[in-house]
Amino acid sequence: MRVVALIPAAGHGRRMGGQKPKVFLPLGGIPLLIHTLQKFEACPQVDEILPLVPAREVNLAAEILRPYGLKKVPRILTGGPERQDTVYSGLKAIEGDTDFVIIHDGARPFVSPELIERTLSETLRWKAVVVALPAGDTIKEVSAEGRVLRTIDRSNLWIIQTPQSFEYGIIVEAHEKARKEGFWGTDDAALVEKLGIPVKVIEGSRFNLKITTPEDLILGEALLKYSKGK
Repeated sequence: MRVVALIPAAGHGRRMGGQKPKVFLPLGGIPLLIHTLQKFEACPQVDEILPLVPAREVNLAAEILRPYGLKKVPRILTGGPERQDTVYSGLKAIEGDTDFVIIHDGARPFVSPELIERTLSETLRWKAVVVALPAGDTIKEVSAEGRVLRTIDRSNLWIIQTPQSFEYGIIVEAHEKARKEGFWGTDDAALVEKLGIPVKVIEGSRFNLKITTPEDLILGEALLKYSKGK
């Protein structure tokens, strides 16, 4: 079984502010992206890791990665204008026979190797798996003017995270169909759902946060200190 991890990290990070892409910002003195890649490096089931960064940042990414000796990262790929373009570019760049692809946001540095392994194990049974959390807060539908339209029953609602793992052939077909039809999903699983293929949800972790804003970075620093003190 051969598993390739795609790590999309080509977002502009506008909400973070600053000129440097957010995945290159330091977290505990180490670039955020490195934390993420190290988690996949530590997972025995993952054979290859392909980070995807903005075209203008490929050389910077190579320079940043060099000191960390990540043996499973053979090359750095160029992302596209949107996340869906980035993932598709990664899928098309995979070389050799591949059984499964696991996709994870570069800006989620606190994913655990155990969660990665559990996601892949479930993919052997389900072919398409996503990590998520049950919605714990009240959910309301709100109009464009800010008026509450209705309160939604949250009992069957889940907040989707990454990693998301798929049989290689399924996720390639899903992306190609979406491109042909001009469909843009908010995650890769949405493209697979349009194929009519069941997607299995497994419970993730509240620690698996995505670093999007300066406030998230502060939370990330606190979480990193907490994890080191355990």
